[in-house]
Amino acid sequence: MRVTKQTQRVHRAAILEQAGRMFRRDGLAGAGVADITAAAGLTHGAFYGHFPSKDALAAESCRESLVVAAKKWRDRADRARARGDDPLTTLINQYLTERHRDAPEEGCALPSLGGELVRAKPELRAALDAGVTALAAVLEDEIVRADPDRPRAGCARASLAMLAAMCGGLLLARTLSHDPERSQAALRSAAELARRAAG
Repeated sequence: MRVTKQTQRVHRAAILEQAGRMFRRDGLAGAGVADITAAAGLTHGAFYGHFPSKDALAAESCRESLVVAAKKWRDRADRARARGDDPLTTLINQYLTERHRDAPEEGCALPSLGGELVRAKPELRAALDAGVTALAAVLEDEIVRADPDRPRAGCARASLAMLAAMCGGLLLARTLSHDPERSQAALRSAAELARRAAG
């Protein structure tokens, strides 16, 4: 039976979604193609009609999840501004949570996969770089809105410092999750560092 283009798009999206969740939860090595396609409701053989390799899937999945995350950040910032709340504080507080710490499959790919991707093939590293750029751009734009007179280069550096504090803090909180008090302290400290970086 011939598969329509619409069905192909739906299947590809399902593979990308499940791959993103499983890569963030289990790591790149821990998530196999057969497991990903089964979670997407497809056969193992169907995978190769969409992606030439697991590496190609990982690259597209990481890029897609981070670009989607950046769009969600922009939406959250806009909603916070409409409510009269500080967008940067809102982004920090919604990122550095126990829920995000405890559910990596639902969260940001950077703290889950960053360590793996820096040692990966160029296409994967490029995907990570694109994601970092997209997320940092959201923070940079909000820093510029908050302080229009601040030099743009300083805003760019501040956005990277914020992103480093947020991702690093979440990773440390996950590492310390066996010790709830220290894990919570890591989240709070990272939030304070991120707010300081924002100025």
